[in-house]
Amino acid sequence: MYFLWRNTPYGAIRVSCEGLYDFADEVMNSRIRLYSVTLLPSGRKENADFTVVLSEDDILPETKKKVENHFDAVLRPMGLKVSVVWASPERSISSFMQNSYLWAGLASCIAVIMTAGFDGFFWVAFWGAAAWFAVHALKVITRRFRSA
Repeated sequence: MYFLWRNTPYGAIRVSCEGLYDFADEVMNSRIRLYSVTLLPSGRKENADFTVVLSEDDILPETKKKVENHFDAVLRPMGLKVSVVWASPERSISSFMQNSYLWAGLASCIAVIMTAGFDGFFWVAFWGAAAWFAVHALKVITRRFRSA
């Protein structure tokens, strides 16, 4: 689907968001990450026809300027104006730390240690692990009998 139709001095232009995203991705080097490409409606009188949001993590100012100038040099003859926005990547907690089972297990371990002591925790962990291995051994045995 085309998102931007424009008649320029050089002819009609039809731009799709996927095509624009692919173009922007090819222009950059591997260290720069493309976050989004936004096309503005053709009736608006904004500074740019579309906005490209790129990562700025450990990128030199000269490299940023070079990327911006390259976008401008390629698109200006087509009658398009681009605005490049540099954004810092979000530092988030790893998915391991966001796992609710991890926190539930940790809270359970703390509760057992507080109520039953370390000896009680050892035996709860021992019998829990033994039950886990027993269930998995039964799964393996039943699969072998089914496939035979």
